[in-house]
Amino acid sequence: MNKKTLLTLLQVAVTVALLWWVFHDPEKRTQMGEALRQANWGWLWVGVAVFFGCTILATVRWKILLAVQGIHMTWLRTWQLFMIGMFFNLFMLGSTGGDVVKMFLTMREAPDNRGAALLSVFMDRVIGMMALILISLAFLYFRYDVLSHSSASAALLNTLLWLLAASVVVIVVMFAGSALGLVHYLPAWTPLRGRIVELSAACHMYAKGWRLTIWAFLVSFPLFAMFFITFYCAAKAFTDQLGLVDIFSVLPIVAVITAIPISVSGIGLRESLFVSLLAPFGVSAAVATLISVTGFLINTVGSLAGGIVFLLYRSSSHEAINLRDMAKEVDRVEDQIEHSE
Repeated sequence: MNKKTLLTLLQVAVTVALLWWVFHDPEKRTQMGEALRQANWGWLWVGVAVFFGCTILATVRWKILLAVQGIHMTWLRTWQLFMIGMFFNLFMLGSTGGDVVKMFLTMREAPDNRGAALLSVFMDRVIGMMALILISLAFLYFRYDVLSHSSASAALLNTLLWLLAASVVVIVVMFAGSALGLVHYLPAWTPLRGRIVELSAACHMYAKGWRLTIWAFLVSFPLFAMFFITFYCAAKAFTDQLGLVDIFSVLPIVAVITAIPISVSGIGLRESLFVSLLAPFGVSAAVATLISVTGFLINTVGSLAGGIVFLLYRSSSHEAINLRDMAKEVDRVEDQIEHSE
């Protein structure tokens, strides 16, 4: 059994265990049923509309990163590939998800610049994480007293601080290592060497076009704001106890922790986090769970639209798309990047 299969099985097991823990209490299920009967479903349609606004901003950010590498796809084509990636993120297990499909199709669109096409997707993730770190630190600074009111939420905040510190160290070391060429000295047995080399290569390439890279980074802030608003719409469907600032305080923590591939698409883990983090605001476990599930479903409904886009998609190369070969081709280009350093 290879490592990817083992990781997937572990994710599935954790997801099942967390879902059992979240929904096993019959009293809580009764309270959820009552909340569903009294819900204002109009807010969910607002959330779906906001989600599609997110896809536009995400397309803008990624198109800027593509332009840094001299890859100029149309706005429609860039949006199509982004939506297809979102769709496959729902169904492809593991730590990479729809990024593999997105990388593969982008390389098909830019056959003469395949390495840069792949790294644009990788850098899109890195820039998003950097922006999320800053947002998380800002809300932790201003809202720490409220969020740490209970022992469970305080423990989560401490976990988040350690994760943020580790992320900052990794990013700083990677940028410094790229500038100094230290990646060349990593032995072949170094854990995650391939990912380290990819990050180093991406840092090196995007440092050259730093002005556009900064613009892409700045787009991340309104993008995350709209993503958080989708969960605010979910909250408004069930309660008036939470304001926009409250949701904005909680979502960065949830987004950072669920980015770790502990469970499938963060399912189960996300609900557990919402229960703990919304308790200081007086929100019951039943309503907190519904907010989490409904916010996820809003984003899922939007992502499902990517399936329709995929069915209508035609590659510029006019070659048949074989999903089974996607991961192999992406791995091959990643291997080329690793051994070119």
